[in-house]
Amino acid sequence: MNRNRLRSFIGLCAASLAIALSLAPSACADTASWNGEYAITFIVGPKSGTSVAAGQPEGQYTDTYGFRSSCTSGKCTATIISGPAPRNPTVPQPVQFTWDGSSWTQVSDFQWDCMMPDTTIQWSPARADVRYTRQPDGSLSGTMHTEILSGACQGTLDINMTAERA
Repeated sequence: MNRNRLRSFIGLCAASLAIALSLAPSACADTASWNGEYAITFIVGPKSGTSVAAGQPEGQYTDTYGFRSSCTSGKCTATIISGPAPRNPTVPQPVQFTWDGSSWTQVSDFQWDCMMPDTTIQWSPARADVRYTRQPDGSLSGTMHTEILSGACQGTLDINMTAERA
């Protein structure tokens, strides 16, 4: 290869690399961004776990929320910016998820509203670990693992959720 062709080839490779890098996803693009309106469906399928709450009847429901994500210093966060308040008033606000490289995750401490046999509610401390993973069709598949720390519903509870563009 002569010298001029070599320079042209190197120049072409450098230009291609520059274009490729400019088109490459940033830390918060594609998979690591969660923006727009999503219909979140809670309790998809049967509940499971060691808590009596796993066997208590609870209906599937869907609420629509607006999400906005941002990335700073290598950390991507998605925040719920619109939609109904959580049905449980002890859930910390605002609800935020953090990108861990493969899923949107959120851990929160709140009070579990345990339904007693006489239909009264017993509030008990709980911790939920929520994880949403993007699916090939653009929806997200979620799980919520809850540890109810004391009271009549003490134990674990796992429910599945979905998030689909509204």
